[in-house]
Amino acid sequence: MSLWFPPLQKWKKKQGHSDGRGHRAFQQILDKFDVIVSGDGEIAVLRAIQPDSPAFLDGDDPDGTFFMSRQFYDDSPWPARHLIDLESYRYRIEGHLATSLIAQLGCPFNCGFCGGRNSKSLRVIRTRQQQSVIDEIEMLYRNFGYTGFMFYDDELNVNKGMVDLMNGLADLQEKLGVEFRLRGFVKAELFNEMQAAAMYGAGFRWILSGFEGATSRILENINKKSTLDDNSRAVEVAHKHGLKIKALMSCGHPGESADSIEAIHHWLVANQVDDFDCTIITPYPGTPYYDLARPHQSDHGIWTYTAPRSGDQLHSYEIDYTQTANFYKGVPGEGYKSFVFTNALNPEEIVQWRDWVENETRTKLGIPFNPSRSAQRYEHSMGQGLPASLLKVRSRSQPPLIPTDSSIPDAFPLAPSH
Repeated sequence: MSLWFPPLQKWKKKQGHSDGRGHRAFQQILDKFDVIVSGDGEIAVLRAIQPDSPAFLDGDDPDGTFFMSRQFYDDSPWPARHLIDLESYRYRIEGHLATSLIAQLGCPFNCGFCGGRNSKSLRVIRTRQQQSVIDEIEMLYRNFGYTGFMFYDDELNVNKGMVDLMNGLADLQEKLGVEFRLRGFVKAELFNEMQAAAMYGAGFRWILSGFEGATSRILENINKKSTLDDNSRAVEVAHKHGLKIKALMSCGHPGESADSIEAIHHWLVANQVDDFDCTIITPYPGTPYYDLARPHQSDHGIWTYTAPRSGDQLHSYEIDYTQTANFYKGVPGEGYKSFVFTNALNPEEIVQWRDWVENETRTKLGIPFNPSRSAQRYEHSMGQGLPASLLKVRSRSQPPLIPTDSSIPDAFPLAPSH
């Protein structure tokens, strides 16, 4: 089991939060696994499988034995795809048979909803040589026939060499006499015209960006670092260079209100995005929203995260994630559930407003709703198609973990409808 506890533990002790639920989540994991790896697992797993392995291995210390250096990452072999049933992954990009790859590791940013923000193994950027990425894609084309490639790097453009990589991929296609279609994520405030032009030349026709919020206050509460102007400019640059853009939005952040969720709709329409997601945040262990939350002052089983600058709050219910499993984008065909609420909106209202944004925005922009069930399932599960055998479920005799209407505290009244 890999997690990111030691750096969090040290940080929380400094802040006086050693009794928080990040600490509790770690204690829960200790009872369920024989060996725990914190951080990178690529090297540590070789020690973990030994009979005399210690119960805890720290792969998150850059000076330690198990932290994966940039050189180690660069020298590592490509994934053993021949051991995987690749044909079961039915995924296409613009009609091209597609698979996924990762060109670099790490995201240096510190968004409140994102996991591992106190972990070196997830924040330190580690890249590999551009030729290694180009050669891997050429192998995937020659050996498996793929001409579509989804980059699951957190943000492609945090790498200063991204433009050179795109140009190299364009040269590869010219050499092979084939045309690729690519998809990947970019960071809005770093996105520029040179990158956009190079991405189009490499075969990108779609890019994705996690804009998340549509008010300056929500972006600040997320600690997003980008501004509304940055986000709008990124869409404009993409369109100028022939790139369609999928806006990744979310609601249920500290200080969320009907107005701030409604603003998502207005921003998406004003910028004429080509597609979008609007999800509901769930605070998972390892995220600042989860790890830095404190017990609610009066209501048992509720935790409160407070945004450092504004003081806005996000409340969340105690959830046992060893028992409760949901798609992070909602269960396809069944909709969303919210485990969070704010001083202005209860969980049901957050779901209602999210659904309103989905319906109104798709109608206004003429974007089809769920055009492909198989593609939707792939995207909701990151392509994994998790079998039921991997998920623990709570027995019918046990009480539900999802709060009911009656369990919503009176302290958080309904907001006026719009």
